[in-house]
Amino acid sequence: MKTIVYAHPWDGSYNHAILTSITENLETKREPFQVIDLYKDGFNPVFSAEELKYFYKGETPYQLVKDYQKKLSQATELIFIFPVWWWDLPAILKGFIDKVMLRGFA
Repeated sequence: MKTIVYAHPWDGSYNHAILTSITENLETKREPFQVIDLYKDGFNPVFSAEELKYFYKGETPYQLVKDYQKKLSQATELIFIFPVWWWDLPAILKGFIDKVMLRGFA
């Protein structure tokens, strides 16, 4: 299954047009896919002091992160759609990588 990780807050963006084009193409081809929309999900990329006690063990207290890990485990292909801001990926996507790609999972 293709898994799309989408990280843009505005539905009027070029990134959203890319997402729409890809999902419509996959639907036309009847290919299975799922979308992880970080902004729509309200994903919080910031680690709290409380949360860091789980990090070194490769664990998380958040169900959303566990759901993301399940979706990523089902993926045969990953597609990342995000803007380049200040020559780098958005903080929300960096936080996704930090919080989801934990030791023992990634």
